[in-house]
Amino acid sequence: MIATLFEAFAFTAVVLIDIWFLHSRTWWGDVLPGMFALLSFAAHRESLGFGIRQLGPALRAWRIVLLLSAVAVVVGLLFKSHPLDLLFRGVVYFAWCVVQQLLLQNMIYRRVRSALGATGSAALLSGVLFAAAHVPNPVLVPATLVWGTIATRLFERRPSIIAIALLQTLLSSLLIWLTPVAWNHQFRVGPGYWRYR
Repeated sequence: MIATLFEAFAFTAVVLIDIWFLHSRTWWGDVLPGMFALLSFAAHRESLGFGIRQLGPALRAWRIVLLLSAVAVVVGLLFKSHPLDLLFRGVVYFAWCVVQQLLLQNMIYRRVRSALGATGSAALLSGVLFAAAHVPNPVLVPATLVWGTIATRLFERRPSIIAIALLQTLLSSLLIWLTPVAWNHQFRVGPGYWRYR
């Protein structure tokens, strides 16, 4: 059980090393977290949360929040100067949210849950580790702490990576529009936060 907790912390450390030291210096930096995750997935042989059978119930359970968020995003798109460009960027961001949720739920939450059980403490610790990957962004750190904690609880009840990633995409779209660029720096993290102009 302690080994799985160590694995969650080790994975977070590899992600932080990539963000802070390797990402801008090497092309292979992003490969390290990916390789770590693939080896872990192979070793644990778990369902990763991509099943179509989990998607339908999750979408039904969260339909009101999803619908309200989607309406707000569509209304927001109508007031932007290049809505089709933003829509394309939203689709790309959704793919990134799928990757984030795949890693958060499987590399962090499931490992922490193995050690601490399906508790609020496990969810909060997972949220803290997720937020650590978003330092020093003053918008993303608190947002990902809260979202990471909530997302793990949602995953515990309805283990659908796609549904949670969709909700994250919609909520993130609203967050980036509602916060000043001077604070959010277009959601840059690590040293890239300070390089944003």
